[in-house]
Amino acid sequence: MALQTLKTLCNYVGNQATAASEEYLEVTSPHDGNTIAMVPLSTAEDVDVAVTSAKAAFGAWSGLTFKARSAYLLKLYVELQAHAEELAELVVLEHGKNMAEARGDVAKGLETLEYALSLPQLTQGRVAYVSNGVQCRDERVALGVVGGIVPFNFPFMVPFWTIPIALGMGNTYVLKPSEKVPMTMTRVA
Repeated sequence: MALQTLKTLCNYVGNQATAASEEYLEVTSPHDGNTIAMVPLSTAEDVDVAVTSAKAAFGAWSGLTFKARSAYLLKLYVELQAHAEELAELVVLEHGKNMAEARGDVAKGLETLEYALSLPQLTQGRVAYVSNGVQCRDERVALGVVGGIVPFNFPFMVPFWTIPIALGMGNTYVLKPSEKVPMTMTRVA
């Protein structure tokens, strides 16, 4: 994949690109040291905006059925599968992995998304009658906003260890990818 122009990245909040901090950091290619993107150095205010948006979305999102949330995750899976090669190319560009490793990074992340598609069957809860008139109930419920701060070593796989499961369970999510490899997850957004 040839990067035509230097890309200035932004934050995504509520499915909208947001004007982030006015300070940016260069993202450099480990292959040749060239600057390939500029990533915003987000401020505490930027984080507050993202968390406030995630809190506002929580009620509607967690109010959906497992089936409805899984339908959204399935659409995400299909879209990511269609762009898996492009995502692997971004991993190569920004991280320096070879193509086989980058494809593996994307494939392993997609495996977790596949697993999350089975959450409606895995999280049905249980009731155990432990004594006369006494029962124990196991229920899985959404907790709220989940935050993920992820390292640089697997730009796609590590965020996808938590994103699909958190979303599938009805939580909302705020992700802070590594400033060294932000392009892959920005593309996902």
